[in-house]
Amino acid sequence: MSDISRLSIDNKNLFDTTIGDGGVSEKDIEALSPKLDSLRKRINEWAESSSPTFLNLPLSSDVQSIKRRGQQIVRDFNRTIVFGIGGSSLGGEMLVRTLGAASPKNTVSFYDNVDPSTMIELENVKWSETLLLVISKSGNTAETLSQFLTTLPVMEHELGFDKVADHTLIITENKDGALFKLSQELNIEVIEHPPVGGRFCVLSVVGLLPAYVGGVDIAGVMEGARSMVARCAEHGMLENPAFHNGAAQYLHAKRNRTISVVMPYADNLRFVVNWFRQLWAESLGKIDKDGNHQGLTPTEAHGVTDQHSQLQLLLEGPDDKLVTFITDPGFRFQGKRVPMRFKHIPAITPLAGHTIGELFLSELKATRTTLSRRGRPNRTFALLGRDAYALGELIILLEMETIVVAELMGVDPFDQPAVEESKVLTREYLSELRSVNEFI
Repeated sequence: MSDISRLSIDNKNLFDTTIGDGGVSEKDIEALSPKLDSLRKRINEWAESSSPTFLNLPLSSDVQSIKRRGQQIVRDFNRTIVFGIGGSSLGGEMLVRTLGAASPKNTVSFYDNVDPSTMIELENVKWSETLLLVISKSGNTAETLSQFLTTLPVMEHELGFDKVADHTLIITENKDGALFKLSQELNIEVIEHPPVGGRFCVLSVVGLLPAYVGGVDIAGVMEGARSMVARCAEHGMLENPAFHNGAAQYLHAKRNRTISVVMPYADNLRFVVNWFRQLWAESLGKIDKDGNHQGLTPTEAHGVTDQHSQLQLLLEGPDDKLVTFITDPGFRFQGKRVPMRFKHIPAITPLAGHTIGELFLSELKATRTTLSRRGRPNRTFALLGRDAYALGELIILLEMETIVVAELMGVDPFDQPAVEESKVLTREYLSELRSVNEFI
């Protein structure tokens, strides 16, 4: 196991030794160990499988090939537009917005919705200098197909029918899907999507290609991810951070703390929350074999902004939440210093001489301490800004915590059967609209 970690994990405020009766005990964590024996076996199988799994992506993804492709894109285009929704875009956007270059040679934009007031922006794109990357594992995602098919005529008009393929790449797995069939008709190159669910595939070409184009150190991300894979293969409940943290969250959930509040104290780390929300909600929100509705609800609070909007609820509202802070300790040394010249004004006296970064981290410490004094469970992840290794660690840890909680809840984290009904109804309602239009 690698002994290098750049991700600080402080979970002491989940336990009774720190926050009293509001916390869970290490003894209760250990008591859950037998329930994870089957998962321990599967973890080894996933890590050592010859086929891609979410856990062996840090070992099996062809980073060099992705880099070569990314270098070609950066050389030939000034902008990359990504069409995708859910796992097809959230992971890549997280990497780009969290770790990407401040002034990338190629600007990467993500369109993950079909809001027409947003899609209209694409009418001003210079397609002659832009690559379109279309991502859908199934190839049948209605939103992504609609994005592509409504943009295609614009591209054909500007570029010419024979040039669209030079400005488009498709990532998909299903050769019977509509996206693959379109690629054949339009002669567009297809990159194979790994047989890994979208919300678990950020460490594949799906997330890594747009990330590299946006200036991300994807080799560093993968190195950190490999380190955390090794740690999450440990058998001990205390030695394995996913077992330790996942079991603690499960025990708090049994106390009706079913709302998972993620509160980043760093603007760019908000995109980690966007990615995590899908991972947590879609993986855990299921009906178990006994017919019980399971799941934990992910929500976001933004430090320090939401100290002025949500903190009162977190402190004195229903005791149904567990808070995860994510921060960058390097902020202490960043930001301008408040001048001393106005220190005689009482409200300014405690601020004078301190940097904005020092205020930022002091507010985090105050929020965390206040919660803990009231027995409200919380934990903190700390990683230096733009630290690719640490973010790679965090990605695997959050994925594995999700798997651990799912195992303890008795649900399958890899499926999403309930959303199919909505997809069927969407097609039915579109059909009704077509009939009305024809009638009119």
